[in-house]
Amino acid sequence: MKYLFLLGTALVVSTPALADEAYDPIVVTATREPTPVTQVGQSVSVVTRDEIERTQATTALDVLARLPGVAFTQSGGFGQPASVFIRGADNAQSLVLIDGVPVNDPGDVGGGFDFGSLTIGQFDRVEVVRGSSGVLWGSRAIGGVINFITARPTDQWTGRAQAEYGWRNRRQASASAMGKLGPVGLTLGGNWMKGDGFSAFDERLGGAEKDGFESKSANARAEVALVSGLSADLGGYWTKANYDYDNTGADALNVGLKRDALGYANLRYSGLDNRLNARVGYGLTDTHRISDDAMWGPYETNGRVERFEGQVSFAPVEMASILIGAETEKQKFDNNYGSKDSTSIDSYYGNLTLRPLAGLTLNGGLRYDDNSDFGHKTTFAANGAWVIGSGDEAPVLRASYGEGFKAPSLYQLYTNAGYRALDPETSKGWDVGIEQPFAEGTGRFTLTYFDRKTKNLIDYDFANWNYYNVGRSRAQGLELGMQVANRQGFDVNLAYTYLDATNEDTGAQLARRPKSNFYASLDKSWALGLKLGADLRVGGGRYDDTANTYYLEGHVVVGARASYAVTSNIEVYGRVENLFDEHYEVVRTYGTPGRSAYAGVRVKI
Repeated sequence: MKYLFLLGTALVVSTPALADEAYDPIVVTATREPTPVTQVGQSVSVVTRDEIERTQATTALDVLARLPGVAFTQSGGFGQPASVFIRGADNAQSLVLIDGVPVNDPGDVGGGFDFGSLTIGQFDRVEVVRGSSGVLWGSRAIGGVINFITARPTDQWTGRAQAEYGWRNRRQASASAMGKLGPVGLTLGGNWMKGDGFSAFDERLGGAEKDGFESKSANARAEVALVSGLSADLGGYWTKANYDYDNTGADALNVGLKRDALGYANLRYSGLDNRLNARVGYGLTDTHRISDDAMWGPYETNGRVERFEGQVSFAPVEMASILIGAETEKQKFDNNYGSKDSTSIDSYYGNLTLRPLAGLTLNGGLRYDDNSDFGHKTTFAANGAWVIGSGDEAPVLRASYGEGFKAPSLYQLYTNAGYRALDPETSKGWDVGIEQPFAEGTGRFTLTYFDRKTKNLIDYDFANWNYYNVGRSRAQGLELGMQVANRQGFDVNLAYTYLDATNEDTGAQLARRPKSNFYASLDKSWALGLKLGADLRVGGGRYDDTANTYYLEGHVVVGARASYAVTSNIEVYGRVENLFDEHYEVVRTYGTPGRSAYAGVRVKI
C-alpha cells in the first residue's frame, strides 16, 4: 500500500501541467435530459470512444474496471457469468441501458444483467451514474445506472473498422459506419469475437479443458426530421454468444448460449426555443439463455420486457425547469421446467430543477410506482451541484440523496421451491463530494463519500435451497478519482474505492465485494504517431460466501500497450495483459486470464 500511495501522490502532483482543454461534457443519463456535468448533483463518470481505443478495451468489463466505485466478478473467461457491483450494490440492483433502453433480464436470478459477453466495440460512449437513481429510472436503479451509447449519425459518411489477434487464438473484428441517406441519418455496426479461451475451472487447481467462446453482435440506428421541431428515431441491438463453462471445482463439457435483442422507437418534439421538449417512446427487450449441463441436460430461460413511456420538460424561465413522465412496463418469464409468469408496473415521476444563483443547480423529484404484485411505493430524491466561483478551475461541490424500491424478480418468485413470501428491497442512500478541476480546467480530481442502507436485501439460502430477505445491509465508503486528457501528449487516470459492505443483522461482509480497489494508468503520445501506455489494477481481498467462510486474497495486475499511426487513417497496436502472470481468483475455484498478448489494426475513413 506504501507504493500505491506514492504512485497516486506522484500522479496527483505531476498532472496539473498535463491539460489544454476545458472539461464539462454533456451527459444524459443522470437527468434524462442533456445536461452539463457541472450541473449534475450525482457522481458521474463518462468514458468516450477515444478512451476506449486508447486503452484498447474489448469488453464492457475492461471499461467499467477503470472507474471509481465499480467492482466486478466473473466465473471464468469471456462468456462466463459476470456481475458488476456499484458501491457494493448487488448486480441486480443497478440498471443497465443500451441507448437509454433498459436491458436487465427478467430471466436472470435477480433481474439483473449478465456482463460476461458484452463487447465494447460498437459503443461510442459509456455513462455511469453512481448512487440511487430510482426516481427518474425506477426499479433496479438502487446502486446506479450504466448506459452504453452507440454512435449518432453524422452529416457526412464516416466509418471505422478494427481487427485483432492474440492469446489462445482469440480473433476479433468490428466495423461501423455513420452518415445520411437522403433525409435519414443512419448508424450501422457489428462485432465478432472468437477464441479457444482458458479453463473456467482454475488451471492452477488442475483445470485442463479450455472453455472457448464465440460472440456476434449488431446494432442499427436511424433518425429523421419530420417537420420543424418534430423528429423520429428508432434502432436496435442484437447479440449472441456461445461459450463453454465448467462446474464448481471440476472441468466439465458444459455449453451455454446467451442471446439478447432490443428495439426502440421514439417520437420527439422541441419548441419554444428549446424550452419545451417532449418524447413518447416504445422499447422491447427479449432474452434467451441456455445452460446445457453435460450430465443434467439443458436449463432454458426466456425473458421479455415491453415498455411504453412519455416525458415532457419545460423551462418557463431560465432559472427553473420541470420534467414529468409516465411509464408502463410488462415483464414475462418462462423456463423449460414449467415456470411461467408475468408482472407489470406503472410509474409516474416528476423532477424540479432550480438555478437560484449563478453556479448553483438544485434538483428534487418524486416517483410513484404501482407494482401488480407488490402494490404501490413512493420514492424521493434530491441533489445539488454548486460551482464555487468562476473560471476553468472553480471547484464543484455535490451532494445527493435517493431512495430505491425493487420488487423480487420473476425468477426469484417462481423458481423458489414454492416459497414466495419475499418482500421488496428498499434503500436510502446519500453522498457528498467535491470536484476540483486543474490543469487549465482539463483535469479533474474528485473525492466522494457515500452511505446506503438497504432493507430486505434478497439473498440465497443454500441450506434450504430458496431465496430469503436479509433484514438490513449497509454499504459505505470513499471514492477517489482523477482524470487528465491529452495534455502535452499525456493521459492519466486514477480511481480508488474503499468499501465497507455488511449484513447488519450478522455483521458479515457481503459476498464478493472487495474492501478496496485501485486502478491507475498513464499514456504518452508523440507527434510522430507513437503512443505508449501502462496500467496497474490492485484488487482487494473479498469473501466468496455470505457466511464469510472462504476468503480470496487480493491481486495486482499490470498491463502495457503501444500503438503507431502508420497514416492518418491507419493505426497498428498491441498490448500485453497481466504482464507478470499474476495468478488469482475473484470467484472461488474459477480461473482468471494469465499473461496474454494481442495485436491489431484500426482503420478510419
